[in-house]
Amino acid sequence: MKVKLCGFSEESSLQVAVAEKCDFLGFVFVEKSPRFISPKKAAAIATKVPTNIARVAVVVDADFDFISEIVKEFSPDFFQFHGSETVDFLEKFHQKFPKIKIIKAFRIHDSSDLKAAHDFENIADLFLFDGKDAGSGKKFDWKILQNFSAKKDWFLSGGLNIENIDEALKTSGARMIDLSSGIEKIRGEKSPQLIKEFIKKINKLSLRGQAP
Repeated sequence: MKVKLCGFSEESSLQVAVAEKCDFLGFVFVEKSPRFISPKKAAAIATKVPTNIARVAVVVDADFDFISEIVKEFSPDFFQFHGSETVDFLEKFHQKFPKIKIIKAFRIHDSSDLKAAHDFENIADLFLFDGKDAGSGKKFDWKILQNFSAKKDWFLSGGLNIENIDEALKTSGARMIDLSSGIEKIRGEKSPQLIKEFIKKINKLSLRGQAP
């Protein structure tokens, strides 16, 4: 099981996530988000993140000028594209930044929304499946993913928390998970307590360290 914790905007909760040995840390470079952080500030608070934890830049329909600014200031390991980015756009991104890996996110309402993922199998390194209202804490029907197969590993996201993670994993078959609102007591502010409790729950399920 791989764990991605997303939406950090200050250092104290970030360091708790590092200490709890999550696998991916997400930083949201989307101004309308309550979790928005500037590339320069993200770089400043992430200076102590070890190299074995992947740093993920989350964007929504960003242009290449802003993407280049993020790369220059923050040096992410992954870009998570959470908008309506096309295969052509991601191919151009890959040509421009060949060393940075790609997570393509899809907002899921019903099974038909999964079809688009297959178009991105040759360009994305990982997929992420979220609800229609990303970042809201609302989940989608996890049963939609039960028969999904693709060449890429994928994150389950959207409304996950310590109370429903057991059901989410059993229902969806996910081996990678992404949390944002589920580790917040106040919208947009990460809770060190909830981070610790969630990772403890995952460890108790004896899922850490398994494939992928």
